[in-house]
Amino acid sequence: MAEISTFQSDPEILTRIAALKIHATRLVEGLLSGQHKSPHKGSSVEFAEYKDYSPGDDIRHIDWKVVGKTDKYHVKQFEQSTNLKCNILLDASGSMAYQSPFKNSIAMDKADYARTLIAALSFLLLKQYDAVGLISFSDRVTDHIPPRSKPSHFQPILYSLAQTQFSGETRLKHTVEELIEGLPRRGMLIVVSDLLSRDDDVLSTLKLISSKGLEVILFHILHPDEVLLPFDGDIVFESLEDDPPVGLDPVEIRQKYQELIQDMIQHYRHHCPSLGIDYQFTQTDTPLDQVLRYYLLKRRSLFKA
Repeated sequence: MAEISTFQSDPEILTRIAALKIHATRLVEGLLSGQHKSPHKGSSVEFAEYKDYSPGDDIRHIDWKVVGKTDKYHVKQFEQSTNLKCNILLDASGSMAYQSPFKNSIAMDKADYARTLIAALSFLLLKQYDAVGLISFSDRVTDHIPPRSKPSHFQPILYSLAQTQFSGETRLKHTVEELIEGLPRRGMLIVVSDLLSRDDDVLSTLKLISSKGLEVILFHILHPDEVLLPFDGDIVFESLEDDPPVGLDPVEIRQKYQELIQDMIQHYRHHCPSLGIDYQFTQTDTPLDQVLRYYLLKRRSLFKA
């Protein structure tokens, strides 16, 4: 109860939660949601089976034709177009806290971009009656909210996103090894990360998840500054993780740096599909509605296949 009390009385957290909720709702509004089948019973349009009427059942679902023929009350049950179990894995390492020194930049900070993307995805999944959970990590798991499908589950996800502190190193392999046994055999895992890590086994780690029967979607997020290195003059770059400061002239290394970043992006773009991983690269100056629309189109194409 102490945690809930703190949450309710912290105006900064409440402001972040309200902003996330508004942005997520606006982003999802008007976007068509991909649908998929599950054995869960709901109130969709597709008939599944009959069951005997019990007090409390909705009388609108009684099949009166059957009543007329058999004098018995049977209730129609429907197959709900829903219900996978999705965990979203948020990279909460220090590099995700990068903020551009260029005040006129139209790009969002990486942390805010990731928070808003995850809030929108969570809102969308819950709107589809899917179960969604959130796991934040850096060198270890820092927060874990198990998947739930109730609409009210959106609030603890927003709270977790709003209070997440981005620090430490990215250790995806260690985190996945810690979580793998508890992940569902079937379902979805969405990873949101800048992939700026000393871990050379990112693809092997994601392949391990995919081999468990999980659908893996990787949102690779970088700020435009990290792609272009648009700085001038002698600058001391300070690490947001655990590397020592480095002094250099960006002009001298810009071309080689840009080539290395593009090589990294192309590496994931080339290898992820063959591992069954849906790779989505985005910069934080890309409008999130475009990112979501692409995601939804990809979802629809998967379930039409």
